[in-house]
Amino acid sequence: MAQVLVVADDLTGANATGARFARTGMRVATVTPEHVSRVAGDYDVVVANLDSRHVPAEQAADLVTDVVEAVWPVGLVVKRTDTTLRGNVGAEIEATYDAVRERLPAGTRVRVLFAPAFPGSGRITEDGVQLLDGVPLERSELANDPLCPMTTSLVSEILAAQSDLAVRHVPLRRITQEMLTAELLAGDEPVVLCDASTEQHLTDIAEAAAAAHHAEGIVWVAVDPGPTGALLAYALRLRGQAGSRGPLLAVAGSTTDLTRRQLATVARTGAVRFVDLDAVALSDPDSDHPDQVTRELTDHLSSSGFPEICVLRVVTTAARVRELPAQARAELPGRVARLVADVVNDLADSVGPQALPSGLYLTGET
Repeated sequence: MAQVLVVADDLTGANATGARFARTGMRVATVTPEHVSRVAGDYDVVVANLDSRHVPAEQAADLVTDVVEAVWPVGLVVKRTDTTLRGNVGAEIEATYDAVRERLPAGTRVRVLFAPAFPGSGRITEDGVQLLDGVPLERSELANDPLCPMTTSLVSEILAAQSDLAVRHVPLRRITQEMLTAELLAGDEPVVLCDASTEQHLTDIAEAAAAAHHAEGIVWVAVDPGPTGALLAYALRLRGQAGSRGPLLAVAGSTTDLTRRQLATVARTGAVRFVDLDAVALSDPDSDHPDQVTRELTDHLSSSGFPEICVLRVVTTAARVRELPAQARAELPGRVARLVADVVNDLADSVGPQALPSGLYLTGET
């Protein structure tokens, strides 16, 4: 079963957080809420994209509860927040905390480890204030955000707008290896808000939280915009356990020179097979090119000696694509998508789930 569940409120953040776990060697899938239970048995990390940033708070909370229930049990639940704390932050944190606590034995100590800093992106937390490139949120461009204007940068106030959970604040001066674990164990507030201004601070926080778990059995719900959840999972010794399946399937629909250079680099880095797709022939109803591509792609994906990466690439020049009728150009992405979907579905039916690609990467208009 999955080791980690990441609950995200938008797709960009979901994928960025999933990539951090993938870099530690874990197999990751980003899916919509209705698919989380289907992939939980095949991946180490399930990232649920709720697309909930701008829905009513009650609806966002219900979505959180549903995905935790669908994937439980897991070793760690991570609530991914926006790097500038927009959206249903309080409602989703409280829903995550409640959902985890309700599924554990009575008496289990559950706490939220809230580390909203993302130093690599210029987001730091000092004295409980969230700063964007050194500027408080309400004095930045986010004050004029059309969907979620920020009126405060006090993290506790942002949380309190949608939640009654009490907050314990751990200031930067306490973020030291000597005293941090004791700080995380102290108090009985459900939420522990940690300042941080460097990546090392986040590493220290994660390691101290893991030490608190091992020493006192605290079950943490990690809340952060990306770095800390992955660091905590590593500190808790959660590792990839799902077996490897097929190769990564990449579909490159871009006809730019940059994409061609990028694919040439991929070709030099490891075992990769390319299947070339002519966009003009794909648009011709009398051409047998789609059948040829389907056979070649199927052969590569189903081979017992499959490559690590299989790339379906559009090799037609941009100039030739522009010569197609407007309707044919508009239909190209759908034609490519249907071809790939048919190949994957046929593999699942004829060979079984073990023949499916281990991941799908899309670039360009695919």
